Amino acid sequence: MKSFASGRFIVEKKLGQGQHGLVYLVNDTQQQRRVALKVLHSHAIDQLQAAQVLCQFKHPNRVNLYEIVEDQGHPCAVFEYVEGQTMVAYVQSTGPVAPVVAVQWLSQLLGGVIAAAQQGVNAAASALHNVFLTTNGQVKLMDFAISPGVFYAEAALRAEMTARRAEGPTTLVFAYGLMLYQMLCAQGLSQDAMPELVASIDRGVVPSTYNAAIDPQLDHLLMMALCEGETPAFADVAALHAALTAWLLSSEHQPAAQRNSTLDFLLRRMRHTADFPSLSQTISAINKLNDVEGERLQNLSSVILQDFSLTNKLLKMVNSANYAQFGGSISTISRAIVILGFDTVRHLAITLLLFEHMQNKGQAERLREAVLQSFFGGILARELGLKSAWRDVEELLICGVFQHLGRLLTLYYFHEESLEINKREAQYQESESVAAEAVLGITFQELAAAVMQFWHFPERITQSLHPLPNARYAPQTQAERLRVFANLSVDLLPLVGLTGKASTTYLRQIIQRYAGAVAWKDSAYHEVLRSAAQQYLSYLSILGVDIQGSVFARSIKKLVAHSDIPAEDAEIEGMQAAANRLQATAPALSMAANLAAGVQDITNTLVGEFKLNDVLRMILETMYRSVGFERVLFCTRDSKLAAMVARFGFGADIDQILPQFQFKLEPAIDLFQWVLAQQADVLVEDINAKNIAERIPPWYRALLPAQTLIVFPLVLDKKTIGLFYGDQREAQSLVITPEQLNLLKTLRNQAVLAIKQKQLSG
Repeated sequence: MKSFASGRFIVEKKLGQGQHGLVYLVNDTQQQRRVALKVLHSHAIDQLQAAQVLCQFKHPNRVNLYEIVEDQGHPCAVFEYVEGQTMVAYVQSTGPVAPVVAVQWLSQLLGGVIAAAQQGVNAAASALHNVFLTTNGQVKLMDFAISPGVFYAEAALRAEMTARRAEGPTTLVFAYGLMLYQMLCAQGLSQDAMPELVASIDRGVVPSTYNAAIDPQLDHLLMMALCEGETPAFADVAALHAALTAWLLSSEHQPAAQRNSTLDFLLRRMRHTADFPSLSQTISAINKLNDVEGERLQNLSSVILQDFSLTNKLLKMVNSANYAQFGGSISTISRAIVILGFDTVRHLAITLLLFEHMQNKGQAERLREAVLQSFFGGILARELGLKSAWRDVEELLICGVFQHLGRLLTLYYFHEESLEINKREAQYQESESVAAEAVLGITFQELAAAVMQFWHFPERITQSLHPLPNARYAPQTQAERLRVFANLSVDLLPLVGLTGKASTTYLRQIIQRYAGAVAWKDSAYHEVLRSAAQQYLSYLSILGVDIQGSVFARSIKKLVAHSDIPAEDAEIEGMQAAANRLQATAPALSMAANLAAGVQDITNTLVGEFKLNDVLRMILETMYRSVGFERVLFCTRDSKLAAMVARFGFGADIDQILPQFQFKLEPAIDLFQWVLAQQADVLVEDINAKNIAERIPPWYRALLPAQTLIVFPLVLDKKTIGLFYGDQREAQSLVITPEQLNLLKTLRNQAVLAIKQKQLSG
């Protein structure tokens, strides 16, 4: 196996031939990382000592040089390894680059050149074949002139250019202007084509000749960078960078279609991850449930029940003290929807989906803290709504959480970019939002809004992400008020970690900024913060979230501890222990206990007003969740078809199975017809057993993969009017004790009672 530097660098493969030597992808066994190693046969080792200065200069838009090592008398340069393709290859495959994107890319490269000069590293002219486009859409200069104090490839400019221009600042202007021309026009990309490109530029052929999307202003700017004259239009690359930045800042050069190219790129990357498609499918499915009233409960219950963890956490939430005013326990999603309302359960489900998905990522501490902050942001927005008598506070919960979506998505799906954002914040003293836009090409809000549209969120919720237009903003509509509360929840978050004078000063700024929308004094804000903190810790305890070691959670605990709201210190500190006990005992709940809870839940429902289909769904859901069926169905007699027809159900492939699960009301030939005729409960442990195989109808075998099934007929006035059905894939996999069987029969009897009550009241 080929290696360098006495075996430290193990070669994985050859990457190519650079200007000064061969380039390999190697494994650095000392630093435990993959790097690119270039063997510089044309240089003596003593020539490169001064080049060590390059190793000290780091920038997000250059392929960083880590170190220079020796191998058998030859110097070897060790570079950062990045995946992607050269800009020349990219332009050759895709054609001219959109003007805004091309200018953004070049501006980023120029930023690296300027930063290098500020640190005493002089830049030599470079060319497009030395520009690398990484797989995450970032541009980097990737070749260097390895000589004292000189950065980037000296030989990149062709003789046709350098012969007429003295080395100096204007040579750099020409070189980078030429890069932009090539990206915009897809011309002169090969060595052979370069002379003709330079000649056409000298003749005054403007870029828009090749790319109609280029406007006259950019045409003029670029030709000024490329023209010869006694007085150059741009004295150096800093002047060119300033001119390009001014062009970008002009709003007419930021059309949505061009900025969407960056969004499309990021969305494509997320779609190709293992977990994003499933998360998107569930959230989109929940958001699209706006069909007729009678179907909404069934559809929302079905979507939620597909996720066992989500179901359990949602039921814990709706049984918390915050919802105690509704009375009684809630053991099924169906009943939760009936009691709390469709929108409340939908919003809670989406919030918990995102929260659980993000906080389960075993990645950086920054992500964990960001998830905890975003969840508190949602609780805080909800409390703001409660204090303002807002009708749909669960909608505010979503708005508050999703204000942080762009940052969460970046931390979760774009880990390398999030580190780059961190670096820019530290290196250039930029705010996180500015650094994020520089690295991603879009703002956190734009990324979040695009993903939320992809997830089919209502426009009013997506619009709530947008920052408020000015100070003392006075909302005129409900959607605008939603936007105010969502933004206010974000702006209040820093107060969690502030104390004393800093806290007072910051809150006064908040009060002044939001005076046009919220006429509250500082005491009201403190009350909302403390109430939200109390709710927040309660929810984290209920959900079993581990907050040990969290700086943010510790600040929240202090906020509660110093409030006037009754909360013992021991209680606060013991919340995590309580959560752990809850999690430990939850799996121990027996099938019988879950069935009994469902029976009680339905008994409570039957006492008051109810819709028959709601009760039937609660019964079916109790069977599904408690026994662990792969799928359950409820069927009723259809007189017109003279058949027993499936109406609704839960479980695997249920949408495909429901339309086909039906059988004729004929004399007892098969198992299902026998059940109707005998009005008997039946458990079949193996459909292929000798004593039953002939009774299993062909339509059933073709439709379902289940080998174990159970059927409970509904009999009213000596007539079978429907049935409950449940199954398992494997034979003899369904073990039901006499106690559990009695509870299942009780559920069936409750269905009959509900039907009778509706007949009497109708």
